[in-house]
Amino acid sequence: MKRLASLVLALMFVLACATVATAEASEPITIKFWHHRGSGTQYECVLNAVNGFNETIGKEKGIVVEESYIGDYVTLFSQIQLAVQSGEAPNVSSAANTYTAYMLEDDYLVDMAPLAEADGYDITGNLMDWLLEIGGNTDGEIHSLPYCRSTPLFYYNKAIAEELGIEIGEMITIDELVKFGEAAMVKDENGEITRYGFEIFNDFGYYNAAWIYQLGSEYMVEGGGSPSLDDGTMLKVLTDWRDWVDAGWCRPFDVTNPGDVAQTMFVNGELASYMNSSAGLGNLLLAAEETGVEVGVAMFPTYDPENHVAEIGGANIAIISADNSEEEIQASWEFIKYIMSDEVVFFDATTSGYVPCTKSIAEHPEMVKFWEENPEFKVAYDQLFSYGRGQETPYVAAGQDFTQICWDNVSLLIQEKSITPEEAVENIKTESEDIW
Repeated sequence: MKRLASLVLALMFVLACATVATAEASEPITIKFWHHRGSGTQYECVLNAVNGFNETIGKEKGIVVEESYIGDYVTLFSQIQLAVQSGEAPNVSSAANTYTAYMLEDDYLVDMAPLAEADGYDITGNLMDWLLEIGGNTDGEIHSLPYCRSTPLFYYNKAIAEELGIEIGEMITIDELVKFGEAAMVKDENGEITRYGFEIFNDFGYYNAAWIYQLGSEYMVEGGGSPSLDDGTMLKVLTDWRDWVDAGWCRPFDVTNPGDVAQTMFVNGELASYMNSSAGLGNLLLAAEETGVEVGVAMFPTYDPENHVAEIGGANIAIISADNSEEEIQASWEFIKYIMSDEVVFFDATTSGYVPCTKSIAEHPEMVKFWEENPEFKVAYDQLFSYGRGQETPYVAAGQDFTQICWDNVSLLIQEKSITPEEAVENIKTESEDIW
């Protein structure tokens, strides 16, 4: 009996050692995920995705995702460049949409189409059309997927609109915007403006570029160049904006924290309307609730309702090719698929304010219910689905450089008023000659 007990104990010891050895031999694959979402609800979304994956699919397949906040879009991109050069690149990263062109030029991004085909994942059928028109996602290739995408909306004070007898529908034209802005401006007995009618920030590629497309021209063309500089549409957009500011009802943007300043003025009744990213809707509604302001939401203003165009900004998510083994790429793909699931997309959209960019989300029960209870949030999705244009279209490697030149001249034109619209156009022409 003692001999039998000894044999059993010995066998148990051998089995235990074998189990430990097996566990040690199959260490989990660690995936480094770099991102730009470091605080508040943005970081909450990151943790929801990473922890949710690690506790489910990651545990099942032996994959552990480790997230790292690197900094804003510019900092993240520069750090990826340095990491690739030093052989310490991440496996997965978010990337500002206008920087994906640089990453494609440097061959940093993995084509995910073969990965999707290998496991029967319909990667293209669930994406909006504009996502298949951006650089790296044409001709059957998929180098990036939507992660934190946004589109500009028109926010207005409903009480002021009702007081003025002006009805604003889901889509507002430029003529309607001018009418509302002029009527909403208020001056005191000394002629000082106590309430502005409207404000637009200095983000040319996000706002004004869409107006150029609406007018039938092109902000940039593939290969470089801007037809709008020669056909008068750039001049029209800049002239209109300057005229609005000179008339007084359109407030010049602030140099620092323009969004925060405009939101504060809006909820305090000092600004009747403004344009801002859809990603700011949640915070705006919370702030407005405290002061009793009822927020109206309309699509981005358009010169032509028959040719409405709205730019789509934000960031995509991608798998980095440098220093990434086949095993790590496959593990990264598992995480990407999880990020794109309806459950994660729903949490991200309703928590952060970014717009969901898949077709299936429109039938997701929780999303349907949320939109029914909060219809103002669906305006951005409808705009993306029907009228969206990714800022990274067309594919122009120096696109961000051109936009920076526009930003600089808009500052001189609108904020400082030191140049005319004609001078701004000529400056942009001259300063962009060498970047193409």
